[in-house]
Amino acid sequence: MGSAYLRTALRTRIHALIYNQGLPSIFLTLNPADIHSPVALYLAGVKLDLDNIQNEQLMDTYKRAEIIASHPVANAKFFHLLITNILNTMIIGGVLGPIKTYFGTVESQGRGSLHLHFLIWLDHDMKPADMKEKIQDVNFRDKLKAYLQDIIKEDLDDFEEKNAFEYSNEPRSFNTPTRLSEDNIYAA
Repeated sequence: MGSAYLRTALRTRIHALIYNQGLPSIFLTLNPADIHSPVALYLAGVKLDLDNIQNEQLMDTYKRAEIIASHPVANAKFFHLLITNILNTMIIGGVLGPIKTYFGTVESQGRGSLHLHFLIWLDHDMKPADMKEKIQDVNFRDKLKAYLQDIIKEDLDDFEEKNAFEYSNEPRSFNTPTRLSEDNIYAA
């Protein structure tokens, strides 16, 4: 994200936006799985038929990670392509409805993969108190439920059939292991 000065400048811009526009409606982090993307591999020079990807064409995870790590420019192009498409369809395209403004910063993780932190201000004047009032209306509630069911996708049918824990009154936390060594492992 840059120097301490740049981070301070970005925080100042965010504070100015909040002062001008109010609190953001949505905070979003986009963290593309570059080592699992055939497009990222293709941009890194791996010969793939993107229209007909077969599992046999993809190598193991370690090899994919090695290729992506050794091609940072291809990884940046993949990130830019993906984020541009997401912005054009979700934000500018209006899937979330009209927006007032948005603000994002790109960061890199330790291994060099990029991710985006994003604030979005939706163009409506609905405050939490307004939502609490509107949710009392059955028609609004039904429309909201239909919208959420349309946009949220999951596939937990198999998971529901296989309970990880039997229902019991026992706590489901696990004890922290006892100290493995009396030595200070952080000492130089």
